[in-house]
This record gives sequence, C-alpha cells and structure tokens, in this order.
Amino acid sequence: MRAEDDLTYQEYKDRVHDAMNLIEFYGWTPRQVTDWMTEEDNELLIGTSEALWIISIGAYEVEHDILEERVLEQLSYHIPRYEMGKYNDITPEERELLEKDIAFIRSKVELWKLKSYDG
Repeated sequence: MRAEDDLTYQEYKDRVHDAMNLIEFYGWTPRQVTDWMTEEDNELLIGTSEALWIISIGAYEVEHDILEERVLEQLSYHIPRYEMGKYNDITPEERELLEKDIAFIRSKVELWKLKSYDG
C-alpha cells in the first residue's frame, strides 16, 4: 500500500537529499532533520511508502556517515520485509534502484536481528 501512488523511489530520495541540506545550511542535526521530515511527511508513513521513505533516509545517512540508531532500527525492520516480498507494489525501475541502495546499506552496516517482522 502506498500513500501516493505517483511518488517514485527516486522522488523519495530527492526529497531526502533536499531535506538533508538543512544540516549544511542551518546546522541542524540528522535527528532534527528526520524529526522535521516525519512531521512534514507523516501521511507517507504507511506500508510501502514508509519502507521507501526509511530506506531512502538510511541510504543517505549511511553514505554520509551520519546513521541514526533509530533509522538503523527501522532499516532492520523494512529491509528484511522487502526481501521477504512484503512490498509488492514497487515498479521494476524502483526495484533496481532500491536494491542498489539496500546492497549499499548492507555493505556498510549490520542490520539488527528483530524478534518480529510482522509489525
């Protein structure tokens, strides 16, 4: 289930990149940015949309060596769920980019083992 059917994974990534500019331009912390993004994009935090949003944030934070513990926790939930096929409304183009980001994240950090992936 997606909050906005026409919002692509690349657009999530672009929004994250734009929001993370607040770190450089205003001296915000990654947590301040993701708190603000959560408030701004709260309607996106359902199903596949939430997974795409979290993975795009995680990829950015890992790439810039600013990974928050709470983002790692969410990645540890959503990445395995994606790999289990829980999100079936992803286009082939999105899947290619998403899988590159997941591979990158997995190459840099170890995901936590959670007790349940059923949310």
